[in-house]
Amino acid sequence: MAQLKCPNCSRQFVRRVSRSGLAESLLSHVYVYPFKCQICGFRFRMLQWSVRYVRVEEDHREYDRMPKSFPLTFQDKILNGKGTAINVSMGGCSFSTLNQMAIGMIFQLGLQLSEDVVPVEVDAAVVRYVRGQSVGVEFLQWRQSERERLQLFVRGLLIGR
Repeated sequence: MAQLKCPNCSRQFVRRVSRSGLAESLLSHVYVYPFKCQICGFRFRMLQWSVRYVRVEEDHREYDRMPKSFPLTFQDKILNGKGTAINVSMGGCSFSTLNQMAIGMIFQLGLQLSEDVVPVEVDAAVVRYVRGQSVGVEFLQWRQSERERLQLFVRGLLIGR
């Protein structure tokens, strides 16, 4: 099977994602499945003749998380804290922290991807899970320039896999 490419950015970092709605459920019976680019986030459908995907209930992410450790900071109106990233993707990250976090908290996040550059700033991230000192967040809002900086970093991780 040929490697799929994103029709938006032409990169090969594409992941099959969950079907959404009746139309995609019906299309999957004729081998048309939804995909999402791991770099630019473009969601599209593609014919995969005679390929059947097995549904995996445990993982609903639309982006692959790549293991990577780097410092990060977070803050809201009340809380300022620090942590260490465990993994990262274009959709979110997991990190460890000594601060008490709760599901649903929304805060700003600074990702210190390299000592040589200023942190990538995520304007809004929401806590999706808390397990002990491990916290998983989804990125909700950021400036396009910051998103592009993270895209370059994630692309390097994907190429290095």
